[in-house]
Amino acid sequence: TLLVSLCAMVLAVGLGLTLALLRLYGPAPLATLSSLYVEIVRGTPLLIQILLIFYGLPQCGLNLTPFVAGVLALGLNYAAYEAENYRAGLQSVARGQMEAALALNMRHVQALRYVVVPQAFRLVMPVMTNDFISLLKDSSLVSVITLTELTQTYIRLSSTYFDYFGTGLMVGGAYLLLGLPFVRLARMAEKKLSQPHIRRR
Repeated sequence: TLLVSLCAMVLAVGLGLTLALLRLYGPAPLATLSSLYVEIVRGTPLLIQILLIFYGLPQCGLNLTPFVAGVLALGLNYAAYEAENYRAGLQSVARGQMEAALALNMRHVQALRYVVVPQAFRLVMPVMTNDFISLLKDSSLVSVITLTELTQTYIRLSSTYFDYFGTGLMVGGAYLLLGLPFVRLARMAEKKLSQPHIRRR
C-alpha cells in the first residue's frame, strides 16, 4: 500500500507541476489540453479510471501488471489535483519575482526553475502532504484489480476467518498508522512555513 502510494505521488507531483506550467506559461494549444485533462480527470470517478486503465488498455495492446496499473491510475488522477494546487501556488508568487529574475538576464525557463517554482512549491507543501494522505486512503480502490494491498488483504482474511468486524478494525488501524506520520509532517510543514523567515547575520 505504501509503495503504491509513494510511486503514485511521485508521478502526480511531476505531472501535476508540468500541467500547471503548461496551463500558465505554455502555448495556447497545450494550455487548453492541460485544462481539458484536469477537468476530465477531476470530473470522473477514480474507480472508473482504475478499471479503464487495467481492463481497457489491454484491448489497445497495452498490458499492465496490477501494480503498474494501480500506480498509473492513482498518479494520473492525483496529478489533476496537484496541477490545480501548483497553479494556485504559482499565481501566488509576486509577479515582481519573475520581473526581477528577467532583469538579471535570466531566461524565462531559468526564472521559473530557480525563482518562481521553488517559492510556489514551498507554498503548496502542506496541501501536497494532505493530498498524499488522501492518496494513501484511495489506494484501497486498487484492490478491484487484484492488487494485493491492505484492502485486498482484509477481504481475504475476513472471508477466511469469517470475522469482518475485527479484521476491518485491524486494517483500518493499519491505514491510520500509515497516515499518522504524514499528518504530523503536514502540521510541521504548515507551522514552519507560516513563520516569518529571519536571516541570521
